Amino acid sequence: MQRKTESPANSIPLNCVDKCLLALDSINEPMLIHVILNLEGEIDHVKLNQAIFSAQKAHPVMRTILRSRNFKLLREIQEDLGKGVLSVADQAKLQDTDHNSYLSSWMNQPLNIKKEFPVRALLLRKNERESSLVFTFHHSAVDGLRALLFVRKVIESYNNGLSQDSESCGDIRINRKGDELLEFAHSQRSKVEHYYRKMIASLFHRFAIAALPPPTRIFHDKAGKSRELRFCFNIISPREFKQIQSKAISAGVELNHIFLAACYQAVEKWNSIHGKASNRIRVMAPVNISPKGFRYVVSNQASWFSLPTTPKDRADSAKLLRKVRADTVDETMNRIAFSLVYFFYFCSRFPLWVMRGMCLFLMITRTYVDTILFTNIGFIWPKLGSEEPAVRNIGNTKILNVTGSAPVVTPMGLSIAAGIYNRNLNLSLTYRPAMFSEEKARMFLDLYVEEIKNYQVGV
Repeated sequence: MQRKTESPANSIPLNCVDKCLLALDSINEPMLIHVILNLEGEIDHVKLNQAIFSAQKAHPVMRTILRSRNFKLLREIQEDLGKGVLSVADQAKLQDTDHNSYLSSWMNQPLNIKKEFPVRALLLRKNERESSLVFTFHHSAVDGLRALLFVRKVIESYNNGLSQDSESCGDIRINRKGDELLEFAHSQRSKVEHYYRKMIASLFHRFAIAALPPPTRIFHDKAGKSRELRFCFNIISPREFKQIQSKAISAGVELNHIFLAACYQAVEKWNSIHGKASNRIRVMAPVNISPKGFRYVVSNQASWFSLPTTPKDRADSAKLLRKVRADTVDETMNRIAFSLVYFFYFCSRFPLWVMRGMCLFLMITRTYVDTILFTNIGFIWPKLGSEEPAVRNIGNTKILNVTGSAPVVTPMGLSIAAGIYNRNLNLSLTYRPAMFSEEKARMFLDLYVEEIKNYQVGV
């Protein structure tokens, strides 16, 4: 669909993380993030569409089209929003298609950001009282935390409310020169002794010393090559979640440390059940690195930790938990996540076709791709200690639950996303059905949930 564009001056540049995620997507590794709201009550789809328009006006990156100008990629802001990005479907009118199958099919539709906005939404009415509202984002435009920021803006616009970020309309990146993530990485030099030496050492360790042997792969029962994704979910109740919180407090660790440690144990047990040994398991965990002044900017403001463990590290759950805590604290204090920003920036200086080749190399060799991706977006609306008001309704409609879905690349085969909404711990597993059957994917997620619930933190 042709869209009327603004003046060429009104554009938003891509940062180094944007470009690398775009390169991954261009080799048929779908970089899509989904946010799913389960609703109880009636939703006015016309009003909802207008609320999405309002959020797109407040966050212009969500109304851009990817363009190439003078051999540089940028996002061109559009004034014409067309009919909007919202689709509406009624389960009762869908023949021979159940609710989950339709959702999965819709979420698997490609998102061409050269012709479409980097966001779309679906309101799927299950019956007269229940429905699902799904937002799909292209990861090259936004990370998980900022995707939730956009969804919150939609809800507040629907409710005719104002939030603390209401004055942030616009985008400080418009017509901006330079890469905000690289500049933020440079600013860390004064906070860490021998900063650049540590950045170089971290990259050398990741791409040379730690490359062999390659990380353990999760056993899968199929060997297809389709890039289709499927999803399954599990909810830990408020009572059980409170018990997990109590364990974390007693052990002097954060919830994320238990989630990560349980992830290592789940992978090892899963492989053991299927007669496969696990050597070095490496978990990829996103890290929020929001630069000053970018808190309310919808964009990618994330890097990653890649934390390895050996069989010896995993022999005792209490020792494993202490190691996970010590490693994450050390990497945080030494700003190790910024080493990847420098690597991404180096890669982003090449043309996109060269970056595609780099990504293909990573996928084919598999050596540098971690065992599994685990992301925890934390407390959703609001975060604990936040002064922002809680979000529990869209108009008179109750938001029963909020779940998210993270991308997954081929060598991993699956990823896990966690988030806490209204005292429920929501866990979603994104998997490739070409590698995992639905039964196996569900079994793995159930195993991981049991590992979290029953984790032995020691004393």
